[in-house]
Amino acid sequence: MASFQVRSNQRDKQADSERIGSVIKVVDDAIAAAQREKDSLGRRVRNARDLAAIAMGNDNDEYLTRENKDTTRIKEYEQQFIAGQARLDQLEKQIQGLSAVQNLLRAKFPVLIE
Repeated sequence: MASFQVRSNQRDKQADSERIGSVIKVVDDAIAAAQREKDSLGRRVRNARDLAAIAMGNDNDEYLTRENKDTTRIKEYEQQFIAGQARLDQLEKQIQGLSAVQNLLRAKFPVLIE
């Protein structure tokens, strides 16, 4: 009759480390992707804000003589800025949530993480 035998502790530790490590890598990659998107979008949002500021001008009564096409362009910049800022807020929440998951994994499995 065959006897029951378990794997070595080293092999168990390696299997556990690979399993948990793969989850942590996915979370790390997701955080990095969200951060890259946030950085890139942040630059475009700042650009839209700057373009709107230039289009608006700096005279107190410039809005009285502004052409309709310029007013339309300013509104487009404003909508881009609003939509971009909303997405930046979403990305920040995602990064915070994923970072919390990352911290939890690292706290729960500190021995398994290399």
